[in-house]
Amino acid sequence: MGFLSGAYGKLMAGRLVRQLQWQLTSVNSRLNRITKQVGDMEKSMQRQERMQSMFMNNQFNQIRMGMMSGMDQSSTQDYSAYMWGVQNLQSQMMMQQTMMSEYFDMEREAQLEPLKAIQEELETEKDNLESRLKLAQGQYEAKKKEEQDGAKNMVPDYTGGQG
Repeated sequence: MGFLSGAYGKLMAGRLVRQLQWQLTSVNSRLNRITKQVGDMEKSMQRQERMQSMFMNNQFNQIRMGMMSGMDQSSTQDYSAYMWGVQNLQSQMMMQQTMMSEYFDMEREAQLEPLKAIQEELETEKDNLESRLKLAQGQYEAKKKEEQDGAKNMVPDYTGGQG
């Protein structure tokens, strides 16, 4: 009886192991895709933010150079106006940079957070499947041993009970 119970149990545990392995492969595949999407999106946003910052700095420098070219170098009044204009320009620049930073933070939250939530769910599912797979593999090994032990007990005794 141990042989049949072990054989059937091994068959069912083996089936469960293969099913869990397939599910784990599927989850790993989806997790890898999501992880790549998150990384690509983060890189893209960083690149956009750097480009925007470079554009704003270039714009600031062009305006400042334009202000400097229209100034009479010997005039303190022109120099004072230039300095006031640069300070005003810097203030506006800082406000724009703050607004740009807030915009990119909102974009990250809106676009990345849903992907990160999916990524976290998949990681949890992966951990769950790995745990279940270890248990199923242990059960498979136990049933395999039960089957082998049952097969040993089925060997006929050719000695006729005389030993």
